[in-house]
Amino acid sequence: MDPRIEKLIKAGIYLSLMSIMALPLFGWRVPKLLPSMALLLIHEFSGMIFVGHTVFSNIWSMRIRQTQPAPVGIWARGFIRKMALRITLPTTIITPLAGLMLIEDWGGLGNAPWAYDAYLCFWIMAGISLWPDLIRLAVDRHAAEATHGMRGGLIRSMGALALTIYIIVCMVTKQAWITG
Repeated sequence: MDPRIEKLIKAGIYLSLMSIMALPLFGWRVPKLLPSMALLLIHEFSGMIFVGHTVFSNIWSMRIRQTQPAPVGIWARGFIRKMALRITLPTTIITPLAGLMLIEDWGGLGNAPWAYDAYLCFWIMAGISLWPDLIRLAVDRHAAEATHGMRGGLIRSMGALALTIYIIVCMVTKQAWITG
C-alpha cells in the first residue's frame, strides 16, 4: 500500500475515533443499560485493568527492549502489541462507556463537573497516547526494530500518566479543577 494512503487511512480512523469520543463533551448522553452497581463494578475493574496493564506492561516492555538482545526486544514488542490490542483497546472503550452510563445517575456530565473533567482528560489521553499507539500497533511496520518509537512513547505515556492521576483525583474527591 502507498504510504501516503496508509497515513490518510490512519488519520481518518484517528479523527473518527476522537470525534465520536468528543460527543459526550458536547452534551451527547449515553443511555444507562445496566444497574448502577453493575456499572460501577465494570467501570472500576476495567479502569484498574487499564491502568495496571498500561503502567506495568509498558515499563516491562521498555526495560526489556532497552537492556536485552534485539531478538528478545522484538519478542517483547510483539507481546506488548498483543496485550495492547487485547487489553488496552477493550478497556479504552469499556471504562469511559461504563462511566458515562454511571454518571447518568448524576444527570450527565453537565451536572457533574468532576466527571466532565475526568472524561475530558481521558479524551485528551486517548488523543495523545491511546489511539495513536493502538493504530500504530495494529499496523506494526516496525515490528522488527526492538527500540523503534520508545522515546515518543515515553513522552506520550508521561503525559498520559499525569492525566490518569488527575482522573483518579477527580473520581476520589469529586472536585473539578479545570471546568469546576
